[in-house]
Amino acid sequence: MATTTTPATDLHRAYVAAINTNEIDTILALLSDEVVYQVPGEAELIGKAAVAEWASAFFAGYEAQWEKTEHALEVSGDLAVSRYTYTAKVRAREDGAEMGEVGKGTCVYCRNAAGEWLLMIDSWSTHEP
Repeated sequence: MATTTTPATDLHRAYVAAINTNEIDTILALLSDEVVYQVPGEAELIGKAAVAEWASAFFAGYEAQWEKTEHALEVSGDLAVSRYTYTAKVRAREDGAEMGEVGKGTCVYCRNAAGEWLLMIDSWSTHEP
C-alpha cells in the first residue's frame, strides 16, 4: 500500500479526489483494511473486499462525480472526524441516463503505526425520503 502523507487537514479533499477518479485501486489505497461503508438503503459494508465488490459493481454501471463540502473537522491524536454535505451526479454507462443525489455524511479516519491516514468509516444518507 502506498504511504498516505496527506495531513489530517487535507483528508477530505484527498478522499473526494480519489473517489472522483472512479478507479477502485485509487480509492482502496486510502481505506483501512477494516473500513466500513454505510450506504443508504443497503447493509453495512465491512472490510476492503466488501467495499471493492460494491464499488466495482457501482462504477461498472455508472460514471459519477461528487462535490463534497466539509463543514467540520476534528482531529484528536490518531483519529479524525469530518462532517460533510454532498451533491452527486451519476450517469448510467449503458444508456447515458443522468441522475442526481443530495445528502450528508460523516467520515472517520485513523492514522496507522506507519503514520498513514486511512479512512475507517464513511457513513452517508440522502435528503430523499
